[in-house]
Amino acid sequence: MFKTPLMIASLSALALAAPLGAQEKSRTKTYEGEKYTATQTTTVNRDTGTATRTGVAVNNDNGKTATSIAVRQRTDTGSTVSVTRTGTQGRTRSLEGERVRTETGSTFTGSATGRGGNSYRLEGSRSRDGQGTSQASQRVTNSAGETLASRDRLTTRGNGQVSTTVTKTRAEGVSRPPRARRPRG
Repeated sequence: MFKTPLMIASLSALALAAPLGAQEKSRTKTYEGEKYTATQTTTVNRDTGTATRTGVAVNNDNGKTATSIAVRQRTDTGSTVSVTRTGTQGRTRSLEGERVRTETGSTFTGSATGRGGNSYRLEGSRSRDGQGTSQASQRVTNSAGETLASRDRLTTRGNGQVSTTVTKTRAEGVSRPPRARRPRG
């Protein structure tokens, strides 16, 4: 095999490019609107298994700021997640949990703290049996262990038909949190 200078330069470039491709990658989105300005930065590092998303929104009228940070870390058995958001009034809510892969699906356990300081326990699971049946369930309980809300889904497939059953429960006095409204236009 002949080792020409061009060949050596090409091989060197390939050798240097491989580690660079495995480094962290970031992207930033910016929104500038009439009422607010927002920036969101997502950084992913495949080598360490970490994904981080930070966001800042500023009200153009009064300068009040809302911030958020979310971190997902890959583990040997699944991943962990941590999310913290602080609103324009200075109230913070957070969520932390771990997703664990199982032979047929995954489970999630975690905790959340609401803006009012209330603590909640979160549990979930999903699985498939390989025969066309899948299930998913989620539960939210308060610090006293009372179930505040739950959702169970069972989907079966067979004979060209799909059947899905969803059961939801919500404790009396528990309302669904309002959804954020996206700007139209």
